[in-house]
Amino acid sequence: MIKLFYSLIFLLTFLLFACGNEEEDSSIFIPFENSITNEFEENYDEIISDYKNYSIVDEKNYSLEKVDLNTTFENPWAIEFIDDNQAIITEKKGRLVYVDFENNTWKNIQHNIPSVLVGQGGLLDILNHEDFLYVSFSKKNENNHYTTAIGRGKLSDDYKNLYNFEIIFEAQPYFKESVHFGSRIVIHDNHLYASIGERGKGKVGQELDSHAGSIIRINLDGTVPDNPFNEQTNLKEIFMIGVRNPQGMTKDNDGNLLITNHGAKGGDFIGFITSGGNYGWNKIGWGGKNYSGTSIGNGESFSSEFNMPLLSWVPSIAPSDLIIYEGDEFSNWSGDILVTSLKYKLLLKLELEKGKISNEEIIFKDKIGRLRDVEVNSKGEIFLITDEKKSEIWKLISKE
Repeated sequence: MIKLFYSLIFLLTFLLFACGNEEEDSSIFIPFENSITNEFEENYDEIISDYKNYSIVDEKNYSLEKVDLNTTFENPWAIEFIDDNQAIITEKKGRLVYVDFENNTWKNIQHNIPSVLVGQGGLLDILNHEDFLYVSFSKKNENNHYTTAIGRGKLSDDYKNLYNFEIIFEAQPYFKESVHFGSRIVIHDNHLYASIGERGKGKVGQELDSHAGSIIRINLDGTVPDNPFNEQTNLKEIFMIGVRNPQGMTKDNDGNLLITNHGAKGGDFIGFITSGGNYGWNKIGWGGKNYSGTSIGNGESFSSEFNMPLLSWVPSIAPSDLIIYEGDEFSNWSGDILVTSLKYKLLLKLELEKGKISNEEIIFKDKIGRLRDVEVNSKGEIFLITDEKKSEIWKLISKE
């Protein structure tokens, strides 16, 4: 009976740890190098951030409008612009939708992407680049285990079909768990970068025999370039390790890549991707704790052994995507980071100066639901989707 009791306690602790908070949910940075400095060792407290202390943007400065499409979306994950008036949206359950904003119309895109809706997984990110639409998704194998995969196909001229679809990457190994798939994709310098969650497996974030808990880099056709861990692992795609569940990725104006990452109970962060870098999961917790209340790793929030975030949110905000804003609509926001929050339904604006966050603001809170993705067209108009059963597309424009 005592053994059964302790077994149940262990199982409950594991489930709390693995489930993720999504459902709760003057040193200059040198791009793509491991740039940990002793300066950070003395300023750990400055990295911890609480959104409740942020100033709030005056509502008189913007208008938040619902796009009238006469339809809703079921738990959409990503919105990707083809041009200012056309976009594509993914739903976790597998639907791929073309939207025409000029005529306020939409249609389903037929495809054969082998995505599976399971737990936090499904049809995830999309990226339109040159002649291809790149897609990340959760994939199941014959043993009913799951992984994060990436594929690409071509859109027909009438946007009715995605054809010639091919899988160019599958994270190894597959796991039975259905959490922490990641997953965002960015193309930079003819390479595709993707974030892969650690699938609720904790320590695999420090292991090079698994893609889980890493940032990977591949060529656009799926072949593998010369990556920093090539001599240490057979999984040549690994570019950076030590992340937990990174659901956002973007590129700044200098070509540096940034991610958002889910911590456990506290410790959500935003930070740079560095070649051969390591954010330390699960040896450190970035200010957070396990859901059971126990310490993560040896109890340290940060360590000079690992990359340092730009900031770490305690309590957790469950960050999803992020972008660097550019556009005429909000010209004074140029170069600022916009971050979506699932848990507190926030749109945040962070000022980035010389590789550091210098100011934090809340654009709005709790107005349209759990914010999943944010995109900007060439006019600078901001578009948002929410992770809701009946999600709609929202547009943020200036009143000034």
